[in-house]
Amino acid sequence: MNLYDTPVERARRTRERAEELGRAADRATDPEHRQRLREKALRLLREAPAADPRPS
Repeated sequence: MNLYDTPVERARRTRERAEELGRAADRATDPEHRQRLREKALRLLREAPAADPRPS
């Protein structure tokens, strides 16, 4: 088991991946590819569970 694989860490990695996809979309020259990258980034952010760093 990875000790750093907590919900907070998974949420952080997901956000970073979505940001990377957004930057790649900004660099893309093909409009269709740009749109696919943006959709993938948005889908990642929508599907990722939000991690609450404070337990309730």
